[in-house]
Amino acid sequence: MSKPFTQVSYLSQVRRLRKLAHKALKEYPLKVKSISFLNHGENTTFRIEATNGQTYLLRIHRNDYHTTLAITEEMAWLSHLASKGLSVPKPVLSRNRNLVETVEDADVGARNCSVFKWIHGEFIRKSVKPRHMFEIGQLLGDFQNNTPKGMAKDRQYWTAEGLVGAKPKFGSLDKLNSITSRQQRILTEARKLTFKKLRQFERRFPQRLGFIHADLHFGNIVSTKNGLGAIDFDDAGLGFFAYDLVIPLLSAQNSLGEKKNHLFPDYKKALIDGYKKKRHWDQHDEAIFPYLITARKLLMLGWLNSRSDNPRLKKYLKGAVKSALAHLKNNK
Repeated sequence: MSKPFTQVSYLSQVRRLRKLAHKALKEYPLKVKSISFLNHGENTTFRIEATNGQTYLLRIHRNDYHTTLAITEEMAWLSHLASKGLSVPKPVLSRNRNLVETVEDADVGARNCSVFKWIHGEFIRKSVKPRHMFEIGQLLGDFQNNTPKGMAKDRQYWTAEGLVGAKPKFGSLDKLNSITSRQQRILTEARKLTFKKLRQFERRFPQRLGFIHADLHFGNIVSTKNGLGAIDFDDAGLGFFAYDLVIPLLSAQNSLGEKKNHLFPDYKKALIDGYKKKRHWDQHDEAIFPYLITARKLLMLGWLNSRSDNPRLKKYLKGAVKSALAHLKNNK
């Protein structure tokens, strides 16, 4: 009898998931030429080359993150955004006309699977300038402006509770592995303060929450022939509109590094200026923004702590704790 999926190595997990990928593709009206492994992190993805020359992405969802209804809601939003001419991965219907198919394999178990048309373009990671940040701000505004009524019934994720509440979406950070009691106390106190500030804001400005991408770092942004586009809407859900800007801003900060940190204010201004071309932004958004940045830093600790089932993700927790503590110290 084979070992449980969570107890085998990273490469063994990938091999098992590749087998499931072949099963999943039989549910779709595609004639497959080749399957190439891309990533095994939050989900597992494969690049699919079809015999008709088209390229697709197969995503195998990890269990215990999204319900089938929640995944379907994400796919419906993507279909809507694509219909508006925005550069996003357009979902592909299965042979049974479903946006999501559940596929089972003895060595993996049952997994939800989805297929998208490939977005052709170049990642902007190494060449981001303020003009790109301006375009990213506009792109986020376009996404937020194109949400059908009634969305987010099954993806109410990035509220105060979902970000830094007692039971956040990404997992609790109040009992992190392998840290000191002092470190834990500092992080928990920061979580409670951040939650209080965010909760006050969402009660005062409920209209400043809506459906957002929630993970638009530079690894999820591509430059296409039609301008900037976005991939990986797996985290999309109801949340603070301003939170959508936090992720690309932190991505810019990491990209600039200490040597170019003096340019950071220009990048932040460009991002917000671009966003303001599409959406409202005022002093209240500016005031809550630092707390949303802290929320992002903290929730990533809960996520890493909860992903001990992935051998490669497990090792990043220690460094993330160090980074979060430094952030809290510098922003007292």
